[in-house]
Amino acid sequence: MNREIRIPLLKFLGACLYGDVRAHYDGLDETARGELERLARSSGMTSWLYRYLCDVLPEEKREESRKIFQQAQAQALAGKCELDRLCGVLRNNDLRFALIKGADLAYRLYPDAALRRFGDWDIWFHPDDFMRAPDVLAADGWYIPEPYTDDHEMVMKSSAHHFSPHWRGGFKVEPHFTLPNFDGADPYELWTHTSTIPDCPGQHVLSPEFNLLMLARHAATKSYCHASLPKMLTDAAVIVNREKPDFEKLRAMAARWGLPYPGNLFAAFPEFFPPDVIASFGADPAETAQFRAVFEMRGGLGDPSHVAILLYRLRARGTPGRGLVDSIRCGG
Repeated sequence: MNREIRIPLLKFLGACLYGDVRAHYDGLDETARGELERLARSSGMTSWLYRYLCDVLPEEKREESRKIFQQAQAQALAGKCELDRLCGVLRNNDLRFALIKGADLAYRLYPDAALRRFGDWDIWFHPDDFMRAPDVLAADGWYIPEPYTDDHEMVMKSSAHHFSPHWRGGFKVEPHFTLPNFDGADPYELWTHTSTIPDCPGQHVLSPEFNLLMLARHAATKSYCHASLPKMLTDAAVIVNREKPDFEKLRAMAARWGLPYPGNLFAAFPEFFPPDVIASFGADPAETAQFRAVFEMRGGLGDPSHVAILLYRLRARGTPGRGLVDSIRCGG
């Protein structure tokens, strides 16, 4: 994964969701357009070029991006059909569950599912139901490939949040028994921040505030080296735009579990979010500056096990302390 802050791509994606993307593109010279296309291609975001600029792209570029966009649409449609079938199986077996991350956001909130590429379906199961989930999946024809194991109790001891991946017909499921980087949080309490979907008994959806907190915690994996900025920011934006979260409620949630406030993270990217949206986050400038430093430096730090990264791992687990950025710049 490229860990640089790809500013031209972030500006383009922000214009797609918040501004006048055609005016933005018209303002780019040929060199800048070529760089945007390169960054979009290497980040798996070429579909955005076609979705928002199909009638202004040069013919050759339009045809190239059209093929990628239509392929993504076909994959999204095939995935939706199989995912809907699986959700029906889970409901029929009286399992309580929630789709999370790409499997949820692509089909529920994005303007077109082809814009949100993802490789697996993350499904979080209720604390009283997760131990039955692997058996239900197995009965439905899902299998665990080598070198993974079907010793689920052993996996729970070694994995932070999900069982071994399950495969069926080219699709992959990761069954979650909790959520990533909520260390020490009671899964029952986490589950209270979901609600049922009408006409889909047993199927739940995360509240907007909890969804943003989950995205920020997922981004914290491997000391924020795991996070794909284009994906994280567009995920956050569709939640903010479509569901209008209460940021004070989000702040209280983060404080409840001693976690960094996600608004401070999202506010670190003014290339993407417009000023009025950033203002709505109510971010702390000092904490936002530290998050920005994390992402500016992560590309040059290399191995996430480096001592400097370990300091940010501590920061990700609780309220960040002052002076962390200076410590990292001094080598820890």
